[in-house]
Amino acid sequence: MIISPLTLFLLACAPDVSDSRDTSDSDGLPDTGAGPTAVATADPSEGTAPLEVTLSGLDSSAGNQALESYEWTTSDGAIATGETIVTTLVAEGTHSFTLTVMDAGGRSSEASVEVEVSCPGFADATVAGTMSWGEVSGLASASTDGILWAHSDAQGRGAEVYAISTAAVLQGTFVLDGVSDYDWEDIARGPGPEDGVSYLYVGDMGDNSESRSSVQVYRFVEPTDFDGGTITGVETIELTYPDGAHDAETLLIDPLTGDLVLVQRDRDDQGVSGIFMAEAPLSTSGSTELTKVGSLTFGTDPLPGDVDTTGGDVSADGKLVLVRTHDKVWAFARDPNEPLHTAFDSPACGTPAVDESKGEAVTFAWDGSGYYTGGEGSNQPLHWYGSQ
Repeated sequence: MIISPLTLFLLACAPDVSDSRDTSDSDGLPDTGAGPTAVATADPSEGTAPLEVTLSGLDSSAGNQALESYEWTTSDGAIATGETIVTTLVAEGTHSFTLTVMDAGGRSSEASVEVEVSCPGFADATVAGTMSWGEVSGLASASTDGILWAHSDAQGRGAEVYAISTAAVLQGTFVLDGVSDYDWEDIARGPGPEDGVSYLYVGDMGDNSESRSSVQVYRFVEPTDFDGGTITGVETIELTYPDGAHDAETLLIDPLTGDLVLVQRDRDDQGVSGIFMAEAPLSTSGSTELTKVGSLTFGTDPLPGDVDTTGGDVSADGKLVLVRTHDKVWAFARDPNEPLHTAFDSPACGTPAVDESKGEAVTFAWDGSGYYTGGEGSNQPLHWYGSQ
């Protein structure tokens, strides 16, 4: 058979009735055949720990198809879903996130984004003043700007706390009525049983011989007049350890929840410091057994230097925790949506410190603009480290 040129032309233009596939999407629009395109963004893309980051896939597209899923995978393998998610990064370094989007036809696309997290920065020490009135074993910021709370662990000093200025000048001496001072080691400020009221907590938890059957934390409403006097109505929180007696010189009160955390001082000089907690509300009736929630090892990498933990504090926003030894101060970033003790699950950031005589005291400024340290002994300087 001879096929004419006209017949060839007509055959080429005729529709292929043998192909019955649906080439339109659910909206009746043609499927272009192109797969989805993933676009991942992070806001902010850099900052200091702890850093709250919003991850977004809003700019992703799929042509005429609908995007059915958004899955985020972190560099450590964790998975989250959602067009937009919010996460808090606590570890220094580069954090990478991969977004996988999938369209209604089962086709997928990936995109990645990185976030740089740095340690919080603090300036080198300056001398804020000289503590000529006595020595300090613990410091806590007052809820009033320009005032710090302090105490001594000197034998025979008495059950006293001191209001001092941030220039180390004594403002007033307060005697805690009906309270003993066996071995006071740290002081903290935080919430308590009455909402909206600021409380002070004094830790009578020193135990050099590790022989005490229980330790005490004394709680009272923070004075607002700093001239001194007698404090009545002091409550006693009695605590026991689940694994035998320990010495502890670090008392932390979570400003967000009121939970209490003690960090052990290792009297075996191995630097192994257990972390113990009691959840709020804290009982003043009977004794509360602490729960061991972790440990840190000082004196070797990644926490080199002295092995003795001697004090600590939590920033007012609950996002940073300081723990000091005699010669160093370590900062731990904390996700405020997680319990306080989880701050110690992430690597520590080294912060400035100076050689102090038996350096034991550390506290954040009331507004988190830096921190103070001090050592035991007469006429010791109060050191200040401003945020950078």
